[in-house]
Amino acid sequence: MASPSRPPLDPSRLSVKETKGFSHLRQLLLAPEQSELERLKNRLDHYILEPSDVGRVLPDAIRLRAQQDSRLLSSMIPITQEALSLSIKQSPQLISDSIAPILGPAIRKAITRAMRGMVQSLNQTLEYSMSWKGLQWRWEAFRTGKSFAEVVLLHTLRFRVEQVFLIHKKTGILLNHVVADGISGQGEEVISGMLTAIQDFVRDSFGQKQDDSLESLRIGDLTVWIEQGSGAILAGVIRGAPPTELREVFQETLETIHAQFSELLQTFKGDVTSFEETCLPLEDCLQAQFEKKSKGLPFFFWVLIGLLLLGLGVWAVQARSNQQQWTQLLERISQEPGLVVTSVEEQGSESIFYGLRDPLARNPEQILLEAGYSPKQAVFRLKPFMDLTPEFVQRRAHRVLQPPNSADLRWETTHLSVVGHAPRAWITKANLLGPLLPGLMSFDTNGMAGTEDMERFDTLRARLEKLSVNFLVGGSALTVGEKTIISKISEAFESLDKQALLLGLNPQVQVLGFTDSRGTRDANLELSTARAENVVDALPINSFRALKIEAIGKGVSISAEIGGLPIGGRRAVIRVVRPQGNLLESPK
Repeated sequence: MASPSRPPLDPSRLSVKETKGFSHLRQLLLAPEQSELERLKNRLDHYILEPSDVGRVLPDAIRLRAQQDSRLLSSMIPITQEALSLSIKQSPQLISDSIAPILGPAIRKAITRAMRGMVQSLNQTLEYSMSWKGLQWRWEAFRTGKSFAEVVLLHTLRFRVEQVFLIHKKTGILLNHVVADGISGQGEEVISGMLTAIQDFVRDSFGQKQDDSLESLRIGDLTVWIEQGSGAILAGVIRGAPPTELREVFQETLETIHAQFSELLQTFKGDVTSFEETCLPLEDCLQAQFEKKSKGLPFFFWVLIGLLLLGLGVWAVQARSNQQQWTQLLERISQEPGLVVTSVEEQGSESIFYGLRDPLARNPEQILLEAGYSPKQAVFRLKPFMDLTPEFVQRRAHRVLQPPNSADLRWETTHLSVVGHAPRAWITKANLLGPLLPGLMSFDTNGMAGTEDMERFDTLRARLEKLSVNFLVGGSALTVGEKTIISKISEAFESLDKQALLLGLNPQVQVLGFTDSRGTRDANLELSTARAENVVDALPINSFRALKIEAIGKGVSISAEIGGLPIGGRRAVIRVVRPQGNLLESPK
């Protein structure tokens, strides 16, 4: 350690090694403070106001600035108005939902008050309209030029609060003013200033204390009642003799206003727009009371009312009946296929129907007659259109194609096929017109045959069924003479097969073998089967493309005929049972 008597160390005389040591020592001792100072200097040189910094002090700053004066409020009014206007444009439903809880009760209350006043006025007018006093008052109304309701009001009114003023106590400025129905308010500001001046005059002239106040004034048949509050004055202009209970209403109203607007009353700077919401409590003070008539209404008045109600009832029943009949007519027209009513216009005693009508639909005037209306009561201005519902597509197809009874139109959604037989000229016409029918996606006559071809098929079938092959007693082999018959049968089969192919048929042909009555039942069945099979084996069945040939033994049978020949004996006959296509029905 250095001696206390050693002189102070001069850094300029230190060697390089000592200087580096001294710097290292200073860094060890002062490094944290230097880093903090450098950080603060850098923040001050490059200062940026962060939103989080403003957010911490903004609420308190706004509150403190608003307590000083109203400049902050005045500067925010344009911004608030623009924000509210933009919000209403962008989200009207949100604003509507927000103010609905406020407007709803206010609107209902205003409507209730208006309806109550109207009913009360109507009751007063009706109460005296048919009495002797009422007739006197009617003469007075005629003589003075006033309305009858006004005269009734003057004679029956006990009291009515016509106007209510809310005045700021310190400044004497009118904060709000409400007027009863039928009363025209004029010079509200003047009246407010006059009431304040009168109070000051009375207080100064008679040496009253500052807390003392004027409670009432009387001018002709008008009375002014004044209620004092800590921040506001309530004054009501009353016609007639008001009851003492009305003062309690005024006091309660004034207390309510002070409770809700105490802060605004204390910081009032001349802006009365904040007190517009006081209308509802002030309107509660607009009360009225009328004298009730002791005697009931005269008898002939009730008779008149009864006749009037009876007439209204008859008219209502008739009107309802007419309305129901008209509604049923509209429903029938709207449900009628092919008719589309777009609008109905009333012109005098006529109703004009506008819409569309398919040419195949019913005449709407016929519907009008069926409903009990005259054609003069309605005019139909319907433009033609084409109804593409299945019902009208089918109607249009039958009307255009006009199929014969032997042709059947078969529908499958938007596909129409025709099966049966008809003249070839009709089939050709159907192939031209069918694909052009509106509402159809496809049309075919593949299941149709010409009537001429069907007649030839029936002729060939009848010719074939007349041929038969005879056998010797107890034998099933074909004789030399019967082979000639087999050749004719083969030719008939070939012709029938070609015609069946042309018609698209697959007829089933049965070769039936028979025996005489000699022999046992089983032996005869076996012999008849062998005879039918031998006939089939003798035919070139492999060359037939449409015919389905089958050999069947019948044994002994003489109970029917085929082709005009009795079935039975030692023979084999041919029977065309039924074509397996869509065109030909099974033979009768």
